[in-house]
Amino acid sequence: MAKENNGCLSSWVEVAPPLLISPTKIPISPVLETITEEDAEEHPDQDS
Repeated sequence: MAKENNGCLSSWVEVAPPLLISPTKIPISPVLETITEEDAEEHPDQDS
C-alpha cells in the first residue's frame, strides 16, 4: 500500500507530531494559589 501512495505517506510522516515527548522538556504551567475559606471570609463583598 505504501508503494501505491508514492510520496504521500512520507510527506504525512514529516508533518506528524512526535509520538513521544522528551523527558528533558518540562511543560511550563503557572503556579496557582490555593484559596482557603479564611481568605474568602475576609472579602464577603466580592462575589465571583
